[in-house]
This record gives sequence, C-alpha cells and structure tokens, in this order.
Amino acid sequence: MVYVGDFGTLAVVPNRFQRHRDAWFLDFEYLQLAYLRKFQQIPLAKTGDAEKRMLLAEWCLKVLHEGAQGLAADLT
Repeated sequence: MVYVGDFGTLAVVPNRFQRHRDAWFLDFEYLQLAYLRKFQQIPLAKTGDAEKRMLLAEWCLKVLHEGAQGLAADLT
C-alpha cells in the first residue's frame, strides 16, 4: 500500500515479526549496508567427486542519520 501525503510518498509494508501495535518509519536513503568481514569462499571436505565450499561474511545495517528513522509505539 502506498500513501501520498504532505511528507512525500510512503510505502506501507507489513512485517509479521513486529508487534501489531507498532509502526516503524525507515528512510532507506539514510541506511547503508556495512561489511564487517567481506565475503570469503572457504573450501570444505570433499565427498566423493563433490567439492563443497562455504561462503562466510559478516555485515550490519549502518544508520547514516538517526533522525531519519522513527517508531510510533502502542497504536490502537
């Protein structure tokens, strides 16, 4: 669902992992993916002719401006 108002165009996206009475406001222009460990490809033990590999990476969400994000809690 999309809402067009005084503050621009807002997209409403349901999230089944949050409380039903909360609404989060996220501006993705002020969020960035930050890598703590770049992708690595690590060989694992072979099983017959099959070669197995593991992908290993660590990343987090970096907030560039905390004022661009928000939460409206305990809505009814």
